[in-house]
Formats: sequence, C-alpha cells, structure tokens
Amino acid sequence: MTRLTKTHTSTVTEDQIDHLGHMNVRFYAVNARAGTNALLTDLDWEDPAEADVFDMYTRHHREQLLGTELEVRSGVLDVDANSLQIYHELANASSGELAATFVHRVRDTGEVSLDDLDMVDLPVHGRPRSIDLDATLSSPALLTVQQLDLAVRTPRTLDRNDLGGTDTVASHMVPMLIWGGTPPDGAEHTLIHTGPNGETLGWATMETRVGIVRLPELGAKIQSFGAVTAVSAKTTQMSMWAYNLDTGDLLVSFEVVSVLFDVEARRAISIPADLRSGHAARMHPELAARSAVSDVLS
Repeated sequence: MTRLTKTHTSTVTEDQIDHLGHMNVRFYAVNARAGTNALLTDLDWEDPAEADVFDMYTRHHREQLLGTELEVRSGVLDVDANSLQIYHELANASSGELAATFVHRVRDTGEVSLDDLDMVDLPVHGRPRSIDLDATLSSPALLTVQQLDLAVRTPRTLDRNDLGGTDTVASHMVPMLIWGGTPPDGAEHTLIHTGPNGETLGWATMETRVGIVRLPELGAKIQSFGAVTAVSAKTTQMSMWAYNLDTGDLLVSFEVVSVLFDVEARRAISIPADLRSGHAARMHPELAARSAVSDVLS
C-alpha cells in the first residue's frame, strides 16, 4: 500500500468553534477540500478549485477543540472511466489521533493522465459505519416532499453569504443549502435542548454523505426538505434535499447520522422521549438511500 501524502495543515481558530464548543463540521469539509485540491494539483489538474467534487463522505472520529493543529493526509483510492475517488484523513498533527476520514469522488474530465498512478487502500478506520457508499442517494420529486410536508426551511433566494462570497456555492458551503434560512414555523433554530435531568444536549454529527446534482448560482430560489429514516438509542439518520423552486430540479441530496451529545459530560446520551417523538413525526424510511442489493432485488 502506498503511503498517504500530507496535503494540508491548519489550526482550529475561534471562528470555527460552534455551539457545542468544538470545531464545526463545515471546517472539517474545508480541510478535506483543501486536501483534494492539493492532490489534484500534484496530478497536474488544470484548475483544482473548479474540480467537480460530486460525492463527499465524512466520518467524524473525535471532536477538535480551539488551538488544535491539524493535518490532512491523502491518496487516490480508485479510478474509473468517469471519476477518481480520493481518501483523506484529518488528524491531530501532534498526537496523530484521527479527527475525521473522508472519501471524495471527483468527476474526471480526461485532462489528467492517470497512467501508473499510485493507489492507496481504504483502511478499516476509514470505512463507513452506517452510511453505504455504494448506495444510491434518495432523490424524491419536489412535489413528493411538498405533499408529505417535509420542509425544514422556508423558500429563500441565495445571496453572497450563502455562496461563500462567490457566484456559485463552494463545496464546503453545500450543507448550508439544507440548514441555512428560516424554519417553516418561523421559530429560532433550536440547537440546544434540556435533558430529563437538566443536561444540556445538542446533536453532534457522526457521518455525512453529500451528493451534488448541480450547484445553484447567485439569485436562485431554493428550499430544503428532510425526513428521518432511522432512529436508534442514541442516534438518528436523516435524508435531506435542496431544490431549485423555479425549475423543480434537485440540487443536492444529503444523508446524515447524528448522535445526541451531553455538552457538559462530553459524551453521547440516550434520546429522551420528547425528542424521540419529534423525530417519529418525520419518520419516512422509504426515503432512505437505496443499497445496491435492494436495487437488484427490486
């Protein structure tokens, strides 16, 4: 197996810390995309920043706190006729402890010669736990999620804050197509909950997979929707989508596994009855990603 190559370094700064007291998931994505760009640069890709990274999987291993020095280690997993698959590890530069692992799939335009390319194997610790990378992400029609009343945000028109200051959404900003904006009931986003014994609770992301159909541009009118597809003792799994309301086209599919997190104890906690009932109201397992096996059997 070829060794991974260091492709990026960074430090966790104050502006990257979220309401749970650790680095926000968006900045894990920033580090991984920087690693992808660096690896593509090494492959003589003409413009790595414009590369079409259309499938992004992230597995979170450990939370990262203010001031931590991080490094990205990268390698190419696979190449086919249409794409190349890249693996990244984000790790504490001092201790070597893993922060997260990633698998990115980049659309190959044929501009780079991949002959005699050194490959790496996907290590056990980089494999998904609950998300199937071979599954087809769900893509219900806009009318379907509207009729099921699954809106998670009201319609909005994208401005430069949504796009990261450019004319098209940057890849690390894609989850904000789902989470940005105003909830349908107009209430403030509820990020922190109180547990049955007074605990301060929040949802921490364990795994995500983002499938990009097309990235919207400045001024596009969008709306996001989501359904719970599975609930266990401490975790939930959701499928989510963002659509262009003017055309009805699906923009992105988003799959996320989250764990309920005790902020003071810094550990996972069982989901209390009130939160569980709220998730049950949005339960639609039929909208989960479809495995390759289920596609064959159907």
